[in-house]
Amino acid sequence: MLPRPSAARIVALAFAALIAAGTALLKIPAANDGLSWEDALFMSVSAVTVTSLQSVDPATALTPLGQALLAGLVQVGGLGIMTVTTAAALLVGYRLGLRELLLLREELASPESPRNVLRLAGQVAFITALVELSGMAVLTGRFLLLGYDPAGALGYAAFNAIAAFCNAGFNVFEDGLSPFAGDWAVNLTLVYLILAGGLGFPVLANLFRYRQMRRLTLQSRLVLTTSTLLVVAGVTSVALLEWDNPQTLGDRPLHTRLLMSLLQGVTPRTAGYATVDYAEMRDPTLAIQTALMFIGTGPVSTGGGIKVTTLALLFLIVLAQVRGREEVSAFGRTVGRTVISRSLALLSLAALLVGGGSVALMILEDVSFLPALFEVTSAFGTVGLSLGPPPGLSSELGWSGKLLLELVMFAGRLGPVTVVLALSERSRPQRYSYPEEDVAIG
Repeated sequence: MLPRPSAARIVALAFAALIAAGTALLKIPAANDGLSWEDALFMSVSAVTVTSLQSVDPATALTPLGQALLAGLVQVGGLGIMTVTTAAALLVGYRLGLRELLLLREELASPESPRNVLRLAGQVAFITALVELSGMAVLTGRFLLLGYDPAGALGYAAFNAIAAFCNAGFNVFEDGLSPFAGDWAVNLTLVYLILAGGLGFPVLANLFRYRQMRRLTLQSRLVLTTSTLLVVAGVTSVALLEWDNPQTLGDRPLHTRLLMSLLQGVTPRTAGYATVDYAEMRDPTLAIQTALMFIGTGPVSTGGGIKVTTLALLFLIVLAQVRGREEVSAFGRTVGRTVISRSLALLSLAALLVGGGSVALMILEDVSFLPALFEVTSAFGTVGLSLGPPPGLSSELGWSGKLLLELVMFAGRLGPVTVVLALSERSRPQRYSYPEEDVAIG
C-alpha cells in the first residue's frame, strides 16, 4: 500500500494543477490574440505564483476575457487553493473533513486546531473581500473622473484591486502606470492594497480580532515592526538616490516625485507596480530594491521572499550573540530553537536558489550579471519587476530561460523549504542521536 502524500506535496501538486488549468484557459481562442503555448504557460505560472513577470503584454496579447481569467488565477494563487476551496465550501454549506482541515492549516501555516483554522479561513475570505472591494470602489470612482467609460472603469478597477492586494502588478493599461505617476488617489489606493496584502493573513486576522498592539501575537508584532522599517527604508532610498535623476524622478513636479518615491519604495515588497523605468535607475537604488525583493513580505501573505520574520529573527539571533545570551527573545517572548533552525535553513536555500538561478540565467541566455540577478530575485520574491524594456526581460528570453524563471517563481511562491519537503520522501522520526562535537566558525 502506497503511503499518503505529505501535506506539503499535496499543496505543491495543487498549485501545479492550477497552473496547468490556467495555461489551458489562457489558450482559449476568445481569451488571447495569438498567444503561444510557451507564453501561456509562463503567464499562468506568473499569475498563480502572483509574480507578474510578463513574457507578453497582457494589455495587447490578452482579450478582456483573458485578462479576467488572469485576474482569477491571481486571486486563487494569492489566497491559496485550499483557502479558496474552503471559502467556496462554506458558502454552499459543504462540511470539510479532518484531512481537508489539516491541509488548510498547512497552507495557512497556522498553529490553530482544525476547528479554529476553519474560522481563520472565514476571516481571511471576509478581510480579502472587504479590502479589495474598498480599493475597487475608490479606483472605479477615480477612473470615472478621468473619463473612462463605466465598464472600462469598473474592469480596470477590479483587475488592479485584485492584483495589488495579491501583490501581482500585471499591467493591463496600454501605456502602463506612467500616466498615473502623479495621481494621488490611484497611488495611495495601490499602496494601501499592497501593504494590506503583504502583512499576511494571520496578521490581518489578528488585527481584525484584537486591534490592540499589546494583545497581538509575537509574529504580528515582528511583521508590523519590520515591515514599517522596510517601507521607510525603501521610500527614503528611492527619494534620496533618484531625486535628481532626470531619467526617473528628476524632471517631475514635487508631488509626483513624492508619489513615485512612495510607490517604488513599497512595490519591491513583491508587488511589481512601476511608474518609472527601472532600467534607468542608478545602481545603488537597484541594489536596495533587489534586497527588498529578496526579503519580501509577511508569512502566509500574497507575497514571496524569505519573509520579514526571517529577517527579524536573523537580527535577533545576532543581537543575542552580541549580548552573550543563549535564548533568542523579543517582546517578552522566547523564540523556539526549531523556528530559528528553519529560518537559517530558509535563508540558506533562498540564497542558493537566487545565486544559482542567476548564474544559470547568465549561462543559458547570455544575460549580464545585474539584469540576471534582478530578474531571478524578482521571480523568487514573486515581485514582477524587470530591468528589460516593456513588457520585461522575460519577453526576450528563450524557452530555457523562461523555464528557469518558472521554476524559481514556483519555489518562491511555495517557499524553498516547502518545495524540498514536497520533493523528499516522508520524514521518519529519528530514534537516536550522534555524539556532540564542536566545530570552529568565523
